[in-house]
Amino acid sequence: MYANQETINQVQKDLCTISTDHPELYARIEHVTSFARQLQVKYRYLADLITGEAREPQPAFIKLSVLNILIDEVEKLQKTPGFEVFCELLNRNRHTDAPEIFLLILGAKPEAVVNNAIIS
Repeated sequence: MYANQETINQVQKDLCTISTDHPELYARIEHVTSFARQLQVKYRYLADLITGEAREPQPAFIKLSVLNILIDEVEKLQKTPGFEVFCELLNRNRHTDAPEIFLLILGAKPEAVVNNAIIS
């Protein structure tokens, strides 16, 4: 399923609110998202780590010792004040739009992520 324009606009608005109301949280979200991208971890797996669910399989191509560093960073994110606001954003979108959400966090333009079949 791909996010439509309305969903992306709402997510962008919610992320802007988080960045304004919880700047420390948003900085940590950006850090974890960027780190996961560098490791080439699927964004849906990252959403699972953040929300504590297990929908996506653990990446097989990443050494457990390296993956544990990402898990440590996610745990720091989870302890950041206001975390529940971001977790609710992910849960509200049922993880289906996780790639679009994380790309917006990394600075992608909304029009670049709407109905984009390439991202996952």
